[in-house]
Amino acid sequence: MNQVTMPMHRSEEQWQALLDSADEGIWTLDLEGNCTFVNRTAASIFGFAKEELVGFNMHELVHHHQYYPDDRRYPDSECPIFSVLRNKKGMHRTTDKMFRKNGSLFIVELSAQPVTMGERVVGVIVTFREVPEWQQQEDLQKTYKLAEQKTAELDAVIESMPHGVYITTPGATTRSNHVAKMMSGGEFPGELKTLQKALAGEWSTEIVRIADRWIRSVGAPIFLSGKILGGVAVNTDVTQVRLQDEALRRSEKLAAVGQLASSIAHEINNPLESITNLLYLIKQSESMDDVKHYTMLAQGELARVTEITLQTLRFNRQHSKPVEVDVAELLRTVMALYTGRILVRNIDVDVKLTAAPRVLLLEGEIRQVVNNLVRNALEAMNNGGRLLVRLHSQRDWHSGIEGVRLTVADTGDGISPKIKAHLFEPFHTTKEMTGTGLGLWVSKGIVDKHGGRIRIRTRHGEDHGTVFSIWLPVGGSSNLEAPAN
Repeated sequence: MNQVTMPMHRSEEQWQALLDSADEGIWTLDLEGNCTFVNRTAASIFGFAKEELVGFNMHELVHHHQYYPDDRRYPDSECPIFSVLRNKKGMHRTTDKMFRKNGSLFIVELSAQPVTMGERVVGVIVTFREVPEWQQQEDLQKTYKLAEQKTAELDAVIESMPHGVYITTPGATTRSNHVAKMMSGGEFPGELKTLQKALAGEWSTEIVRIADRWIRSVGAPIFLSGKILGGVAVNTDVTQVRLQDEALRRSEKLAAVGQLASSIAHEINNPLESITNLLYLIKQSESMDDVKHYTMLAQGELARVTEITLQTLRFNRQHSKPVEVDVAELLRTVMALYTGRILVRNIDVDVKLTAAPRVLLLEGEIRQVVNNLVRNALEAMNNGGRLLVRLHSQRDWHSGIEGVRLTVADTGDGISPKIKAHLFEPFHTTKEMTGTGLGLWVSKGIVDKHGGRIRIRTRHGEDHGTVFSIWLPVGGSSNLEAPAN
């Protein structure tokens, strides 16, 4: 028995002597993180006797990093050496902090590899060397130079961007690139709320007026390790885009007025023709009773012309501020302008307007939206059909805000999925020859400005038709402003 064990004991001594003579510190851990071996170099660097290390948790003794800035102790679950056990993957030449027995900190460069028996990981072997002070200073200088280089590169990128960029940190001054200074006249725009929201951890977008320019500002928080370090806002000059949009809206309004004028001319022409005929009959009549009868009929036709004129004036009515409007009455006045077209096209009209609260809105703009929807519905039914108009009060289920729901539906051929996907974009139309492709885009912009929503449902084939539904909040929206002239 002695002849068998003596060579093994001598072999262990030889391995111990060999590892003790190594210039690098070496230790091994079991699966619980306890030290199973440590060489002389490692024990000397740490200032412990070997007996004080073997059998004890190495992380707690030499790798605890004392405390985080928030007084939280560095847990072994975040230890990169312990991660070798969890991930079964080694790490090479990693710089880290260690602590001696007396509590002093020093910098090491370490590597760690899993120790395996067959397919099973049974521990970790760690090798390390202390990084001398002069090398730490060199590494620190290299780090500073690299940081300066990266900062200069980042500054160059920010300065080269064709957008205005603002960067701020809590309690610090805000820096910006030259494009941002040009946009704001060299001063930080106090109305830029996206930066304040970014510091609070919010992403946001807003359109702001700075001097004579319209600026679209997108803000986002800057995160590092889950903490907010600051905020950034990227500003884009959208003045030209906004002017183009306003020009398109004005052109669409003019087109709508032209189409409305055509409808009004048709509506007025019918009673005027009747009056002309009645005047002829009065001139030819010899009976006073007939004259009185024809005169009463003529007065009725004149009253009809007067009513059409009043509806037209209401349609063009604009207010400098939003006013409370009876939406049911608004729908009736729009429908009255299309009486002749409805009769000519043999369209069955079904209008149900239930009691609904008055809504704070810009009457002229909402009247334009309703006119667009009714006109589109009638044009979708050239060969007859059914037009349904509905109004009822409805509370928004998500926000609980009180509002009204108005619906315009037709039994036309429906809208193809290809066109429907772009229906609320400018220059997309179902009327290739006569449509501008701006009506629904403008309508959606008006509804959005009122804090509402517009939805569409459409179907081809059996039970074909299209339904437009608009929800408007009773109390209006803070975005409302007088329409541009």
